[in-house]
Amino acid sequence: MWLNVSRKRRINSSMKKNCLLAVAAAALLVACVPSVNPFYTDKDVVTDPRLAGTWVEAGKKDKATAWTFATATNNAYAVTLKDDDGKTGKFEGHLFKLGKEMFLDVTPTECKFDDQQAGLLNSAMLPGHLLFRVKLADDKFSMAVCNPDWIKKFLDKNPAALAHRVVDGSVILTAETAALQKFVHQHLGKDELFGEFGDYERVPAK
Repeated sequence: MWLNVSRKRRINSSMKKNCLLAVAAAALLVACVPSVNPFYTDKDVVTDPRLAGTWVEAGKKDKATAWTFATATNNAYAVTLKDDDGKTGKFEGHLFKLGKEMFLDVTPTECKFDDQQAGLLNSAMLPGHLLFRVKLADDKFSMAVCNPDWIKKFLDKNPAALAHRVVDGSVILTAETAALQKFVHQHLGKDELFGEFGDYERVPAK
């Protein structure tokens, strides 16, 4: 029996909600807040050959997080993350500038939360955009992640400041790119949108 239109919409809405919640849960593990829309426009995107390679957390020998950036293709980087538990994830990354500040927007390219689930459900997965503030030098790469606690507290007090949804306690940003960029500009101060920078060291190429 065919599903009626209203029921189809309810199921589709539920699937998207569950996917975004899963993205939000994964993002919280690295202290990020997912956005439905990108934080960049095409004119903001830059590439920098110094980013290509593998970077590991500075000063750590065991359980160090590592980021690998392939040489940019079509203004995008293929990114592989290996976390401190040895688990890996693959992303597409866009390096971009807002004024003099540099940022990295990453989205998962393998949006699979359960290898055993139906293929139709996998096809409905919506990869969220995660934002990092970055600094880049020849032998040093620094990243600061969004502070989910600060964002949630701020939006609880100022719900009209930025379009968003709260799903089971997790914030999902739904604002358009222009509004996202304005919000980022306004909250670059200490103890606001971003936490402290974490330093990474380049792994020498073999």
